[in-house]
Parts: sequence; structure tokens; C-alpha cells
Amino acid sequence: MIMMKIWKKSIAAVLAGLMGFGVWGTSLALPAEAASHQAYEQVNAHPAWHQAAHERELAKQKKSDHERWEREHRRAEKSSKGHSTGEVTTAAILGAVVGAVIAKNT
Repeated sequence: MIMMKIWKKSIAAVLAGLMGFGVWGTSLALPAEAASHQAYEQVNAHPAWHQAAHERELAKQKKSDHERWEREHRRAEKSSKGHSTGEVTTAAILGAVVGAVIAKNT
């Protein structure tokens, strides 16, 4: 009986130690990760003129993408005809049959 209590306490202590080690390892790794990101950003920093040119290029691309989307959207609105009566009837019949089969099997 006493041996069982010692085993339980030992296992609990080992598991608590492993969990504590995991928490400490994660906490200690965060500053190192932040420092590595900061060093990467300093090495790969672009001059201000390059950044401004990049932002202008992104704005131009965004505008052309939006214009293309508007053209396609307008074209889709004009060409959408809806569904024919036959398609709607077929879909209704098919839905009723599938619903009946599902209801019968459940």
C-alpha cells in the first residue's frame, strides 16, 4: 500500500517536472525568437524610395484588379438568365425522391 503511494507521487512529480520544463522552455524561447525577427528585418530593410515605389505599384495593381472585377461582375449580371422551368421541376422532383429515401431509411 505504501509502495503504491510512493509510485503515484513519483509519477506525479515526474509529470509535473516535464510540464514545468515545457512551460519554461517556451517562455525562454520567446525573446530569442523576437531577436531573430528583429535581426532579419534590419538586414532585409529596403530604402524609403524603394518602399514608396513598392506601395505605388501595389496601389496600381489593386486598382486594376478592382476594375477587372467590376467588368466581369457587370458582364455576369447581364448574362445571367436564371433557371428554366424544366430545370426547376427536375430539381424539385429529384429533391422529393431523395428526401423520401432518406426519410424511409432513418
